[in-house]
Amino acid sequence: MLQQCGAGGESNPVQLPQGWTQGRTAFGGLSTTLAYHAASHIEPDLPPLRSCQVSFTGPLSGELTAKTEMLRRGRNTAFVQADLYGEKGLGLHCNFIFAAPRTTSITAFEMEKPEFPPIPSATELHSGPAQFFTSKMEFVGKRIDTSIKTHRLTRWMRLKDRKGLDPVAEILCMGDSLPPSIMGMLDKNAMVSSMNWQVNIVAEKIATQDGWWLIDSRTHHADHGASSQYMSIWNSEQELMATGMQSVAYYA
Repeated sequence: MLQQCGAGGESNPVQLPQGWTQGRTAFGGLSTTLAYHAASHIEPDLPPLRSCQVSFTGPLSGELTAKTEMLRRGRNTAFVQADLYGEKGLGLHCNFIFAAPRTTSITAFEMEKPEFPPIPSATELHSGPAQFFTSKMEFVGKRIDTSIKTHRLTRWMRLKDRKGLDPVAEILCMGDSLPPSIMGMLDKNAMVSSMNWQVNIVAEKIATQDGWWLIDSRTHHADHGASSQYMSIWNSEQELMATGMQSVAYYA
């Protein structure tokens, strides 16, 4: 992870680890996690992460450096900007909102639960090819079957190596581990590219059994080469951890 130097500014650079790429860029979940790690260390007493906005502005490769800035710090909330740079310049622009929980008399839950398949067994597990970021993860079968035209993807996913990892960093990394759900509706040769990502952390305690997170993504609109998808992350107890939304460019 990137180690933040002081209160804001530029981090020590790190080399993009081998096998954490997708195409010509770093895996978006890893990039977001690195930016979060830098942002969360800008000051020592930040409240928990509540929300983040992520823009995938360009390819990230080679030596990566995070630059952070405290935009505003209030009594309960901190707004932190974090940008990630690679060999070709800016590749990721993020705004993180850290906010302390408050007592409230109003609650709501209107999320549609996805279907929950059984937690995978050890004999069912697969990983991706060594040069691709899915080699760092475990899941059942294929992440997507292009022969089945569907606007919704739902899979149990987990990191192979997660020892000592901040659970918020873990779900930021895993939250983008499925292909964009528009791919379930396209020909297998069609190109897609995530443009931005909004994540809202809704759980007060981020935890799950044996590292398993159920990732659910569904395209609710697609036209003019851009799709919009809703996303959610659930734990092994079928509890909602985070919600999200992505804008995805597709070429078909």
